[in-house]
Amino acid sequence: MRVMVTIPHLWKPRRHQVKLYNNFGYGKQYQRTSVIWHRRAGKDSTALNITAREMFKRVGTYWHLFPEQAQARKAIWNGVDGQGRRIIKQFLPESIRKRTSSQEMLIELGQGSMWQMAGSDNYDSLVGSNPVGVVFTEWALANPLAWDYIRPILLENGGWAMFITTPRGRNHAYTTHQMAMGNDRWLADLATYRDTGILTDAQIQEEREGGMSESKIESEYMCSFEAETDEQFILTDDVRKAQGGSVVTHISDPMILGVDVARFGDDLSVIYPRRGRDARTMPIEVFSKLDTMQMAGKVAEAIQKYRPDGVFIDEGGIGAGVVDRLRQLGFEVVGINFGSKSDQSIGTSQLLATNKRSEIWGSMREWLKTGGMIPEKNQKLEFELLSPMYSYDANNAIELEKKSDMKKRGISSPDIADALALTFSYPVVARSITNQQEQDADEKYDPIWGTQ
Repeated sequence: MRVMVTIPHLWKPRRHQVKLYNNFGYGKQYQRTSVIWHRRAGKDSTALNITAREMFKRVGTYWHLFPEQAQARKAIWNGVDGQGRRIIKQFLPESIRKRTSSQEMLIELGQGSMWQMAGSDNYDSLVGSNPVGVVFTEWALANPLAWDYIRPILLENGGWAMFITTPRGRNHAYTTHQMAMGNDRWLADLATYRDTGILTDAQIQEEREGGMSESKIESEYMCSFEAETDEQFILTDDVRKAQGGSVVTHISDPMILGVDVARFGDDLSVIYPRRGRDARTMPIEVFSKLDTMQMAGKVAEAIQKYRPDGVFIDEGGIGAGVVDRLRQLGFEVVGINFGSKSDQSIGTSQLLATNKRSEIWGSMREWLKTGGMIPEKNQKLEFELLSPMYSYDANNAIELEKKSDMKKRGISSPDIADALALTFSYPVVARSITNQQEQDADEKYDPIWGTQ
């Protein structure tokens, strides 16, 4: 006896899910969407049931990608919904399947469509497939390079892509959603707990009383990209404060140049001048694709222009060649190896750092907290300052997130921020003060009468 099954199976969209369900998918108004819904708003459930509908509208391969494959198995393949049902049995009941592979987390339907779960961290393992629909779940935590690989496939075959997540600061999920809001070919949808009505203020208060931080509540339930994450090294409030107010410098404030030299094709070389608290009024010089000699020439010009009291250059990669060339030309510069052992504590906090880069970023953070000034309208610098995460090692020393790990999260190298951080490599005394002290000493000593 044949059993009739309706797709979606035993599921109806809630009020906040209707817009996405009705307007997204094959033959619909939108084939790209960025969905920012609060925790427990049913993001995956909605995506799965839309996918089930799509599988009957167009025969093809469909992917549901978590940041990591292990998460996919735990959350969906072995997961149970709020009604006690196996999730995969709810959205693709066994009666309509031809084959189920637990090892591959794959379901093939009798009419030919296939659905598979995987991790976006291993997207290249899916080479050879031709998906026509892809869901990126927890997009804020996923590897953004997966989209660069999959995008041309969907463009060629007219497939769709759905990005669903809660915010995790201003990372690639933020830029995806900003782009979606300004593109009439994308559906951009954001819903807080107050928009959906699923949770009450009393329940949120319970979370608060249970120990959830305000920043976590802002991120998870109010869908704020501005909320701090628990691992964020520099806080938004400190950056905002450093963008306001007026700058007053003194003759005793040293002039320092920080120079970050590009290591890879997309990285930028940056010369950042800072005088004391002032890192906002002098132009930041940014260069692309300069070779060693060209970059050394640019730094030499900056030294002649600013007559700095200290010049600190990232000597990793081709930076070492820039340092060597400037020394050949007679300039006093100091090469800084980001990965070398920290030789100072962080600012006034006396905290330990695992390496030199962590140390100088820590000193820059202290400076931002205590009156340092940065440009108001340099969004790239602001983004870079807020991007790195941090952790502690076994010795309780601070370790700033590596550039390579940032790139895995879709965050480009923070070249401008690194250049500013380099100005905190070592304490520097203004030459004007040193010269004045030497002059005073000369005036107090007479070769005939001796010291006065």
